[in-house]
Amino acid sequence: MPHLVLEYNEYLLNDDALPGVLERLHDSALASGEFSAGNIKVRAVPVRYALVGGESAPFAHLTAAILPGRSAETKDALSERLLDTLHATLPPVAAASVEIRELNHYHKWAPAD
Repeated sequence: MPHLVLEYNEYLLNDDALPGVLERLHDSALASGEFSAGNIKVRAVPVRYALVGGESAPFAHLTAAILPGRSAETKDALSERLLDTLHATLPPVAAASVEIRELNHYHKWAPAD
């Protein structure tokens, strides 16, 4: 845990830049001290069409889905850290946001060794 899901305009990042952005988000989550490297999952969802304030404009939204139990201060610090990473990593956007979402009924499957 966590699952980091980056939604962004498909024209904002090319295929060469995307792995670096995902790695920076992974490293940022790891540096928070809240997660171990092997449990951080990061993926990107390019969006073909989007409006910001009623107009076509570049945006990025990161959802961090985490297990419950962390304080509001910890979640605020994590969202600020991830938002700073987006600003430092992405080209300029009209809107960037981070949402911390708690997973209350989460189960996962992993193959047996």
